[in-house]
Amino acid sequence: MSSKLRVLCLHGYTQTAQKFRERTGPFRRSLKNELDLHFITAPHTATEFGFGNAWWNRAPDNKNDDGPDRIWAEVQASLDLISRVVREEGPFDGILGFSQGAGMAAIALAMRQAEMGMGFAILVAGFVPDMRQFMEAIEEGGRISVPTLVVVGENDEVVPAHRGRLLALTRLY
Repeated sequence: MSSKLRVLCLHGYTQTAQKFRERTGPFRRSLKNELDLHFITAPHTATEFGFGNAWWNRAPDNKNDDGPDRIWAEVQASLDLISRVVREEGPFDGILGFSQGAGMAAIALAMRQAEMGMGFAILVAGFVPDMRQFMEAIEEGGRISVPTLVVVGENDEVVPAHRGRLLALTRLY
């Protein structure tokens, strides 16, 4: 049996498991004796840019779009994928999410923590998803009860620091 911690890794918007794995090369190499990182690819194509994958896509500015309901359906499909990976390829000691993957990790922990069995979370450059359904789930008692490290980049040009701080300060914990 390995003494390494098994960590499920969720990439950011427009990335894939392979791209995230490549971008974390120095991190992976420095902790190769301590961590067994397991990268998975989100189930949706990142429609805004037409390449890479997404845990969910934003609603386009289109009056014919079903907006929040479509987004929530994508989130549910992503939750189902994560649950299946945990069930079939787990167990995992913790979860690491980057950018949109950090938001997805927070959603997964808040809504399916018991079935996931994670002992910790690392959320890097993440944000609180702006979804009514997610906030309702939080109000109904979905809280993250595992130790969680939230990393915020003060000079992040993609996810502004105030959005990362909201993830750290939200009622998720």
